[in-house]
Amino acid sequence: MASHTAPSEAERHAEHGAGRYFVVWAILLVFTGLTVLTGRQDLGAWNIWIAMAIASVKATLVVLFFMHMSEASGANRLVFLVSFVFMAVMMMGVFGDLWTRNEMTLPSAAPSTLGPEL
Repeated sequence: MASHTAPSEAERHAEHGAGRYFVVWAILLVFTGLTVLTGRQDLGAWNIWIAMAIASVKATLVVLFFMHMSEASGANRLVFLVSFVFMAVMMMGVFGDLWTRNEMTLPSAAPSTLGPEL
């Protein structure tokens, strides 16, 4: 019966070469071009959602491949997941605050012409 041992840390990192990183880098370049292309167009209410989707895909690729989260142990994944959930909760708090505010009283944020002496 042949015994199978788990590969060492050096062996795990050696089994994928530089080609993997070049492919991810090329995908990141494509998404960066897509960011520039969509940033120059007025897509109405979809601007923020498209920008956030593109940024999320790029961040996911960086975390998984360049930060080696796809090869990380359970504790590292748990820490990353908890920090991601915390970030999402904080962002929802900010957006919740912005969505429930009243409209500004000054049109186009113009300064008031009424001085304190009136």
